Amino acid sequence: MRQKNKTDFLVLILLGVLVMIIAVPTGNGKKASEDSTRETESRSGETQVQTEEEYCSSREKQLEKLISRMEGAGQTKVMITLADEGETYVDKNTVKDETKSEETTVVYDCGDKEAPYVIRRTRPKVEGVVVVCEGGGSPRVVTQISDAVMSLFGLEAHKVVVLKMSVQEEQQ
Repeated sequence: MRQKNKTDFLVLILLGVLVMIIAVPTGNGKKASEDSTRETESRSGETQVQTEEEYCSSREKQLEKLISRMEGAGQTKVMITLADEGETYVDKNTVKDETKSEETTVVYDCGDKEAPYVIRRTRPKVEGVVVVCEGGGSPRVVTQISDAVMSLFGLEAHKVVVLKMSVQEEQQ
């Protein structure tokens, strides 16, 4: 018979964690609206609330950074409009009798209040993008930027506009 060592102990702990992950409830959830807020998880594991404006602003900054790195684009400003706020699905407990069915939202205690148990979130859908850049007068640059934006956000061509930056804006 072999002696138990640290490796065996580690394997047992990992198996226990795996069983706990599998045991987490995942039932059928329905949408729950949140006043244009989204929760994101930070690197420290804390949940942070992100407003619709913050979400849009962060996407605009990422896109500006990307486009300004493209050859010929130059200085760039981006505006993104969102079609919705995204969707939040919460866990529901369903109790069925012979005559009726009753659903209740699963909640968990957050200290001084209760919050619904969220099983899935979808991001807001981007409705349109306007890009203003120094290279916006070049058909090649306009095509490259439009193609990049369409592929990133799954947009149709008529929902992406690329314009040349004005001379006053270039000098600032």
